[in-house]
Amino acid sequence: MSISEKKSTTLELRETAPDTETLLLARLQSSTTTEDYFRWLLFVVGFYRGINKTAAAVELLERFIQESNDVEQSAHCYLALGQIATDGGRHDSALEYFTAALNLAPKKPKVGYVLQNNIGYSLNSLGRFVDAEKHCRIAIDIDCNRASGYRNLGVSLHGQGHGVEAAWAFAEAVKVDSSDNRARILLEKLLALHPSLAVQCPWAVQVVYPSYQDAHAETPPV
Repeated sequence: MSISEKKSTTLELRETAPDTETLLLARLQSSTTTEDYFRWLLFVVGFYRGINKTAAAVELLERFIQESNDVEQSAHCYLALGQIATDGGRHDSALEYFTAALNLAPKKPKVGYVLQNNIGYSLNSLGRFVDAEKHCRIAIDIDCNRASGYRNLGVSLHGQGHGVEAAWAFAEAVKVDSSDNRARILLEKLLALHPSLAVQCPWAVQVVYPSYQDAHAETPPV
């Protein structure tokens, strides 16, 4: 994808773009290297997502994928397309985009984690909990220090009826990131839905209610 071809991608949009949009598109058009162009492309896409001009963002991303030979950059574009689809509740489309990105085999572990985790989230949203579990566990294997992988694993385990294991996953999410209120809320709902878990998993109760005293309770491995 040549610089001249990339510049032509933005000319029509630039003619009618106001203020910030005009500035960003001008930066994009004036890029002198592929790396610089891609960096500004992501800025423009982020801006469009922020002002709900997702159609314009999708157009730029899809055109870049069609014209680019860079695997890593194309994977990032598919990831962004998947995130846009997720924001719109189109989980089937999101799954297709995330899978397309994963099939390009991007090398950065961070990208691999996000893709595996997002695929797990999409599969959970589609009720495909067994498949989701596999991808969530792969994400955790890539990076066990991020909460979202455990949180999505908990959703997939709960969806399969594995209450204790789901409680463990939600508790691990909170342990990894104490500010992760989403995991704490999911765990609280799980305990309310299955009161017997409070007896089976006193360590889970401690996560929801820190004042709960049970000094010897430990989370079991799953």
